[in-house]
Amino acid sequence: SSFTASSQRTFHAAYARPASTMAATAFQPSMMQRRRCTDHRRCGGALRKSPQNYIGSRRNTSPFCRRMMAGEVETESFTYTFLDDDGSSSSNNNNIGCQRDLQHVLHTIEKAAYSAGQIALSTAGKIAVKSTKANARDLVTESDVECQNRIKEIILQEFPNDVFLGEEGIDLSGDSSSASSGALKEALGIAEESGMDDRLLFVVDPIDGTTNFQAGLPIYAMSIGVVSLVGSTPEVVAGVIYNPTLGEMTSAVRGRGCYLNNRRIHPRPNKNDNTQQQQQQQQQPRQSILSESLINVGFPISKESTLLVSSRAVTALATKVRGLRMVACASQAMAWVAHSKFSAYFSWDLNAWDIAAGMVIVEESGGLVSNFDGTNADISSRDMII
Repeated sequence: SSFTASSQRTFHAAYARPASTMAATAFQPSMMQRRRCTDHRRCGGALRKSPQNYIGSRRNTSPFCRRMMAGEVETESFTYTFLDDDGSSSSNNNNIGCQRDLQHVLHTIEKAAYSAGQIALSTAGKIAVKSTKANARDLVTESDVECQNRIKEIILQEFPNDVFLGEEGIDLSGDSSSASSGALKEALGIAEESGMDDRLLFVVDPIDGTTNFQAGLPIYAMSIGVVSLVGSTPEVVAGVIYNPTLGEMTSAVRGRGCYLNNRRIHPRPNKNDNTQQQQQQQQQPRQSILSESLINVGFPISKESTLLVSSRAVTALATKVRGLRMVACASQAMAWVAHSKFSAYFSWDLNAWDIAAGMVIVEESGGLVSNFDGTNADISSRDMII
C-alpha cells in the first residue's frame, strides 16, 4: 500500500453502504485521523474529514473515494492497530519463528472482529435462542452463526491457504470437553500435514459470552487468535478481543506488544528506572497483593462438577481479596487482566477459542498465563490461571 500513516498512525476503513443503512458505532476515531477506502491497494489517495483538505492526486483516487468526497456514501470507522517497531515487549518469548506479515494478519482479524461486532450490536438482547450445546446453559443464537460466517469470510479472503477453527462449527452436544479438544487436534493436524511452511491456524469464538449477549448485557466479545506451527509446539502469535458495546479493541502480536484501540499498553513502566532495569522488569509477570486484588472467577457451564468447584473457590477467596467478579466471558476477562482492571482470572475447562487471543494479549501486556500446577499454559490447556 502507498498509504502513509498520520502522526497517530491510524486510518479508517470505509464500507460502501448507503447512508440510510448506517448505524452509530461505539468505536469512533478522532476528528484529525485520516480515512480512506478499503481498496487502498489500488487507491493512491488519502482523505481528511473535509474534501478541501484532501491530500493526494485526485486522478489516483479510486471511484469509491471520489463518491465519498462527493457525499454519496458514509463510512463505518474503526481504528487499526499499528505495531511499534522498537522491539520492546513484555513477553518472555520475543524470538518467534513465524515469518508471516503479522501486521497484515492483525489488520485482517481486527477488521473481521469489528465487522462481526456490528452484527452483534444490532441484535444484542433482541434475538431468541436458536439451540443449546452441552446443556441448557450453553446457548447458541443466529447471530453466533452469522458472526462466525462473517469472520471466516474476511479471514479466508486474505488467507485462503490457512486453516480456520470456529466454535460454531463443532458439535458440542455430547462431551463438550472432548469434542473441543478433538477439534483443536484435528485443525492442528490439517495445518501440519499441508506441507506449507509457516501455515497459520485462526481460532475463533464469534461471540464469547453468548448468554450475556442474548440477555442484552454488554459483557461479550469477538475473540480471534492466530496460531503458528513453526517450532516444536504451536504458538499463538497474534490475537484480537473486541467488545463492540464498549468499543474496546484489544490486540497483540507476539514480541511486538499489546494495544488497546491502537494505544500501547505499558502496565509497569517506572520513570525512575533506567532502560536496563525496565527491560528486566518487562521479563517478569506483574504481581499484586492478594488482599488488594480484584479477581474474576470462571463460570464453567459445561459440567456441574466444575460449577461446584467454582463455587467453593468463591467461598475460599471471598474474605481474602478486595473483590470477586464472575463476568462469564473468558476472553473479556483476559482482556481486562491485560488492561490491569482485573488482577487475575482463573477458570476450569476452557476451550481453545476461549483463550487463544487472550493468551498472547495477556503475555504481551506483562501478565502470566499458566496451568493450575504452575507450568506454562499452551493452546491445548483447559484449567488456567491468568
